[in-house]
Formats: sequence, structure tokens, C-alpha cells
Amino acid sequence: MKLMIRLLSFLTIAAAASSVGAFSVLPHGPATGRPATSLSVFGPKQALVVERTKNPAKFEQTIQGLMSSKGLTRGQAEKRYGEFLVDPDGFALKAAEEERREKGYKDWIEQAVAKSDDPDATRKRIDDFTKRNQLKGTAIMIAFSAAVLSYSTMNPYISPGP
Repeated sequence: MKLMIRLLSFLTIAAAASSVGAFSVLPHGPATGRPATSLSVFGPKQALVVERTKNPAKFEQTIQGLMSSKGLTRGQAEKRYGEFLVDPDGFALKAAEEERREKGYKDWIEQAVAKSDDPDATRKRIDDFTKRNQLKGTAIMIAFSAAVLSYSTMNPYISPGP
């Protein structure tokens, strides 16, 4: 039991120490002049070169498709495709956010409810999901706090003598 409490305490401290940067209020990146946390060695331009070299016909077809469907110039289409190649998930999230802003939705929940065939059921499902996960998160925090408190009462800090 004592070993388990020590392990939980260690994991809690390690998790807190590793995520300290996540709570930083100072912005980072090229726009701020502060160094970013990742190296951007492979960017959209490099991804385009690799994709063009791999399959020139498919690359050209994709660029032409973007130009015709979105009404973009060749440069804009290549930039958009390069951004997609570097970070497909981030690209999709950014595109969804832009769509939300264009259509005037406050957040993703409002958009999901508006697009749903059954808005009341969708709203209820989202609310239930949110409530259930808030309870789970609270339970986890209480369990870790109890483990740390229990450990600290069983092993009080005794300062070394002078």
C-alpha cells in the first residue's frame, strides 16, 4: 500500500512538472519573437516538393481541383495544400473553426446542434457527455489529492538538524 501511494505521488508530481509549460501565459512563436517549442524544419514548402516529386500527376490534379473548387490562385492552392500535408489534423481543425466563424456559430456545440436532424437529442447527448466527464475528472483529482494527502500524513517532512 505504501509503495502504491509513493508511486501515485511520484506520478502526480511528474505529471505536474511536465505540464508546467502548458500553463504559460506568455505566447511563443515567430509572431512574438520568442522561440517556439518545436523546430519547424519541415514546412509546407518542403512538403509540396516531396509530394510533387512522389507523384506529379496526382499533385497537379489536387492543385487544379483546389483552384477550381475554392476559386484560388495557383500560389494560394499550393500554400493550402502544403499546410494540409504538414499538419492534416490542425488543418482540419482550423478549417472547421473558420467555417464556424463564417456561419456565425458561437462554438462547436452550437454548430453541431444546428446541423443535427434532432437538435434536442444532440444537445442532451453533448450535455450528458460533458457532465459525465466532469464527474470523472473530479473523481480522478479527488483520488490523487487523497493519495498525496495520505502520503504526506504517513511520511511527514522532518527537516535535517543543523
